[in-house]
Amino acid sequence: MIEMLIVVVILGILVIIALPRMRTGVINNNVRAARTTLINMIAGARAAASQTNRSTWVKIEGSRALVLARPRLAFVSGSDADTIGPIQDLSQVYGVTVTPSVDSFRFNPTLMTLATTSRKFTITRSGRSDTVVVDGLGRVLK
Repeated sequence: MIEMLIVVVILGILVIIALPRMRTGVINNNVRAARTTLINMIAGARAAASQTNRSTWVKIEGSRALVLARPRLAFVSGSDADTIGPIQDLSQVYGVTVTPSVDSFRFNPTLMTLATTSRKFTITRSGRSDTVVVDGLGRVLK
């Protein structure tokens, strides 16, 4: 009985020591996963522009990210763009905040973003942050 009590106390101490590190690891993984999701959306927008011969946009609305393509392939009243892929709510899925330097940027079918400056997206959660930088050719630099 005493041996069992000692084992439980030792396990409790180990959990108390490990919990902050596990929490930090979860936060780091969520920031990294949100960054990867955003990079994949940018790559998807670039590929869709080339494959469909339409202009595509990566649009950030708060912490939601979506890819739009114009012109629409089928008429729908009240909308002038198709949504390519799912709308990603990065705050809901990963608990992060996205701070973009611009709210959207465009790829034309020649795979240029039509921008002369880089676009920067900062992804933050609980003091941990990471960035995604996209150059004028639509390449992810960081």
